Amino acid sequence: MAEINAQIVGKLREKTGQRLMDCKKALTETGADAGKGEGAWIESAEAWLRKKGLDKGGAMAEKSATEGLLGHKVSNGGRTLTVVEMTASTDFSARNAEFAKLLNELVELADAKKIDSVEALNAQTIGGASVADTVKALAGKIGENIGIKRVVRYDGDIGFYIHHDNKQGAVVELGGVTGEKAAAIGKDIAMHIVFAKPTYLTRDQVSPEAVKKENEIALEKLKSDPKNASKPQNILEKIIQGQIGKFYAGIVLPDQEYYKDGSKTVAKVLAENGATVKRFTRFEVGVI
Repeated sequence: MAEINAQIVGKLREKTGQRLMDCKKALTETGADAGKGEGAWIESAEAWLRKKGLDKGGAMAEKSATEGLLGHKVSNGGRTLTVVEMTASTDFSARNAEFAKLLNELVELADAKKIDSVEALNAQTIGGASVADTVKALAGKIGENIGIKRVVRYDGDIGFYIHHDNKQGAVVELGGVTGEKAAAIGKDIAMHIVFAKPTYLTRDQVSPEAVKKENEIALEKLKSDPKNASKPQNILEKIIQGQIGKFYAGIVLPDQEYYKDGSKTVAKVLAENGATVKRFTRFEVGVI
C-alpha cells in the first residue's frame, strides 16, 4: 500500500472539508488506487467519503447552526428528565422528518443509557454506526450543519417546561417538596425561567468583577446628576445598593419578580411553598 503522508491527507481535507481522521480512513480504504496517481487516489477517497455520507457532513461544520429542536423524555415515574438539543443551519431542516426521527432516537438512547453529555452520546452506537457518524451522515444528506449541542439529564424531585415549539424550555431540581407538588411548583418556576431568563441561582455565583462594574456605573450616574450633589454619603450608598439590587434581580433567579405576580419575588414564592431550587438549566435553541 502506498504511504499516506501529511501532504495527501491535507489535500483531501482541503477539498472535502472533512475531519483529519476521516480523510486518513478514506485514503486507507482506497489505497489500491494509489498506483493510478495522486489525483486518482484523492478522487477515489472523495468518492468513498460520499458513499459513507461523510463528505458534506464535515464541510457543513463551517456553517452556523442557530436553529434546531429540543427532544425530551420523562421516565422513572416523572423523576427523570432527559433533554437532547440538536441544532441545524435552518429551521426548515430542523423540521425535516429525518431530523426529528434521529432526535427522537437519540433521546431514547440517552435516557436508556443514562447519558448526560454530548461526548458520551456521540460515542454510542446507533444503527451499526457511531452516533457522531450518524449525525454527520444526516448533515451530508440534508446539506446543512447538524450537530448535538447539549445533553442534560436530571434525576430527583424535578419540574420542567418545554415550550410547544420545542425551542425553549427549562428544568429545575427542587428541595423541600416531592412528588406532584414538586412537579407542579417546578413547572411554574421553569416557566418563569423561560420568561425571565435568569443566569445564576445565587448572588455568590455572580463574578465580583461584574458587581464592581455595576457599582462604578451606579456611582458615575450619581455624580453626573446635580440633584445628588448635596446628599450625604450614607444616602448615596443606599441608592447605589438599590441599583445593585436591581442588577441582581435581572440575572439571579430568587431575586427576580415572579412572572405570575410582580408583587412577589421567586424567593418568596418558593418560601411560601416550602421549596428551594437546587439547580436549574435553561434552554433556548440557537442562543445558549
